[in-house]
Amino acid sequence: MPKISFISANYVARALNYRGPADWMAHDAATIAAASPEHFAAVAADVAAAGFENIDIWTAHCHWQHHASGDYLEIVKGICSQYDLAITSYAGGLHPSSAADLEAPFKFMKQLGAPIFAGGMWGADPAAMAPHIQKICERLNVRYGFENHPEKSVEEILAKIGGGQYSRIGVALDTGWCGTQGIDSVEAAKRLREKLFIVHLKDVKAAGAHDTCALGDGIVGIEKVVRYLVESRWEGTFCIEHEPYDHDPMPDVKKSLERVRKWLK
Repeated sequence: MPKISFISANYVARALNYRGPADWMAHDAATIAAASPEHFAAVAADVAAAGFENIDIWTAHCHWQHHASGDYLEIVKGICSQYDLAITSYAGGLHPSSAADLEAPFKFMKQLGAPIFAGGMWGADPAAMAPHIQKICERLNVRYGFENHPEKSVEEILAKIGGGQYSRIGVALDTGWCGTQGIDSVEAAKRLREKLFIVHLKDVKAAGAHDTCALGDGIVGIEKVVRYLVESRWEGTFCIEHEPYDHDPMPDVKKSLERVRKWLK
């Protein structure tokens, strides 16, 4: 049976108290700056109280470049253990200028105890980086799930992972970005099934934009995606994702969790 997790990027706007701009990178920077044991413990407490047993740690909450010194990483691991939250992935974007930039994030993820790096890639061609990522993942015994954002077809997604030829490289399917870009998320799940490492379950209110909402309240066929993967005996993780800039996502996330649990039956 698939797991259900909470991706901590749902709290993208928490550091600015939901009063910041509609700008992801501004909130990313604010979250990195606000990182502390107290801040992460408050996040973990809310996640556990909502009924989650698994968490995907957003890079901004524990960053390989900004939080690598000292014992912060170990503190984050301890907080997750304290709240009985298993770490199911390390989620965020990769921005390598060359293959040499890939070692640090995957090594940090390994130390964090996450088995999968789930995120997109900017600043370099993912297909060109794939052989290097494969070698790193083989050595560290981890995996990389490429997350779709601008891609407008399954073919484009597959091209970014070298056509699926690498055993340690697969897809972190973002159903919300499927909806935004006009991709049928159910068909995408079917066609990518054998390379589907993790699924970011996200719903959006309309195609062409990326205004997220509770799962089942938007245009994406979330229930059909979940039911198909359950019926096909897929054993990955469904990460519930909803990232509003102007309000606390947790009420909608709780609603989404209740619905996903129902769809899993």
